[in-house]
Amino acid sequence: MTQLIVFGGMLTCAMVPFALLTWLMRSGQIGLSMTIMSVIGATLVIFIYASGRPFGIDPLFAMTVAMLACVPALLGSTAGALLGWLLRRQDDRQV
Repeated sequence: MTQLIVFGGMLTCAMVPFALLTWLMRSGQIGLSMTIMSVIGATLVIFIYASGRPFGIDPLFAMTVAMLACVPALLGSTAGALLGWLLRRQDDRQV
């Protein structure tokens, strides 16, 4: 049961940025979508840094958040941005 909860959480962390960035890139708001991806990437880097240095955050918690929340969110947002960009190109060519 715990594995399903973890999988569901990771899937949610991936699908929300995927859908959001697909919509943003298709509507032409590239700057906002890149800002969202940068914030997710910066959060990942901070948590990975905190897992190896005495930073004030529990290292196990930092690595858990990085691997279970930030990595799927970054992968989902990257895939969503690519899909939105490709759909935008396709829409622009059909005109």
